[in-house]
Amino acid sequence: MVGSDTTRKPASGFYYGWVILLVSWMLMFFTAGLSQAFGIFLKPMTEDFGWDRSSFALAMSLFAIVSALVPPFAGRLADRYGPRLVLTVGALLNGIGMILMAFTSSLWYAYLIYGGVIGLGFGVAGQSTNAALLARWFVKRRGMALSVSSTGLGMGQLVLLPLATLLIINFSWRISFIVIGSMSLVMVPICFFVLRRPEPPDGHHEADDSVAVSELPETACLAAELIRRDTQAAFRSRAFWLLIGGFMGCGFTIYLLMTHVAALATDRGISATQAGTALGLVGGTSLVSGVIVGSLSDRIGRKHLLAGLYLLRAASVVVLMGAHSTEALYLFAVMFGLSRANGALVSAAVIDLYGRRAVGSILGYTTMFHQLAAALGAFAGGLAYDLTGSYNLALAPCVVLLLAGSAASLMIDERRPSASRRLQPAPA
Repeated sequence: MVGSDTTRKPASGFYYGWVILLVSWMLMFFTAGLSQAFGIFLKPMTEDFGWDRSSFALAMSLFAIVSALVPPFAGRLADRYGPRLVLTVGALLNGIGMILMAFTSSLWYAYLIYGGVIGLGFGVAGQSTNAALLARWFVKRRGMALSVSSTGLGMGQLVLLPLATLLIINFSWRISFIVIGSMSLVMVPICFFVLRRPEPPDGHHEADDSVAVSELPETACLAAELIRRDTQAAFRSRAFWLLIGGFMGCGFTIYLLMTHVAALATDRGISATQAGTALGLVGGTSLVSGVIVGSLSDRIGRKHLLAGLYLLRAASVVVLMGAHSTEALYLFAVMFGLSRANGALVSAAVIDLYGRRAVGSILGYTTMFHQLAAALGAFAGGLAYDLTGSYNLALAPCVVLLLAGSAASLMIDERRPSASRRLQPAPA
C-alpha cells in the first residue's frame, strides 16, 4: 500500500540517503569553523593590529552580506543541475579562504578574504544548499534529517572553536586559521565523489501519499518555469514572510553573539580558554536540541517549537547581559545552544509549505534575509562597544527581535497551499 511500511526498499537493502546525510552533517561540521569561529579571532587580531572592533567586525558583516546574496543563485543551480558541483565549489572556497586569512596584514585584505572568498563559499555550501540536498532524499523523515544535519554545526562548534582557541593561545591566530582551513578541505573530494542523484525519497520506490503531486517529475521544458512560479508563490504567501521575520531576528542575534561573546567574556575577566569552552558548549547543547526538536517537529508541527526556541534565545540574551562569572556565561551557553535548532525548523517549514521542486531557490532567499540581518548584527555589536565600552546597547534589541519572532511564528498557517494550481502551465 502506498505510504505504508510495505513499500519496497532498494535491492541492496541499504538506502544511500544515509550516506548523503552523513556528508551533509560533515559539511555543517566544517561550516562551524567558518561562520562561528570569527569571534575567537576578533580580540587577538584587533589587539595585534590596533583596529577597533567595529572595523574588524565589518569583515563578518561583509561575509554575511555576500553569503546573503549568493544562496538564491546557488539554490537555483542546485535545483536545475543538482547540488554536487555547487557544494564542491563551496567547500573549496571555504578551505582556501580560511588558509588565506592566515596572511592577513590589513583590514582591506580581511574584508576581501573573509567577506568575499569565505562569504561566497559559505553562501554556496551553507545550510540552504544542504537543505535542498536533503529534501531530495527525505520526505517523511525530513525534519529528522534536517535536524541531524544541523547537529553537525553544533559538533563543529564543540570541537573546532575550542581547538581554534587552543591553537591561538599556544601558537598564533595565523596557525589556527591554517589548521582549520586545511581540515575543511577534506570536504572537496568527499562532495565531488560521494554525492549523487537521489533514489526514491526515504528509500521507498513507490510514491508516498504525503508527497504532493507538484513534486512529481516534470519535463525539462517546464522545470524552470515551474520552479520560478513556485518561488513567486512563496513570496506571495503570508506564512513565508512570518517565517522570514523571525529568521531575520535570529540572524541579527546569532551573528552579534557569535562574533562578540568571546570578547565580551574576556572583557569581564573571564579567561579566553573559558570563553572558548563556552562557545563549544553552545555547540554541544545544540546537538541535543537538534535531534529532539527535529524528530518532535515531524509529529507535532514546526511553528510552536519555533516560537519556543525564539523565547528561549531571548532569555539567554537576558542572562548574558548580566553575566560576569564563568557560571553565568556557561548558563547562557546552554540556553543559547538549546535554541539553535530553529534553522532546521525554518528549512523544514519552507519545504512543508512549498514542496521540494524549488526548495533550493526558496531556501536561498530565506537564507538571504537571515544573512542581511546577520550583517547588521555583527557590525552593531562592534559599534556598540566602540561607542559605549559595553555590548548591552546592542543586546537589548536582540531580546525585542526574538520576542517578535516568537509571536510571528505562532501566526503561521502550516497548511500547505494547493499544489494543483502550481502544476498548471501558464496561459499562452
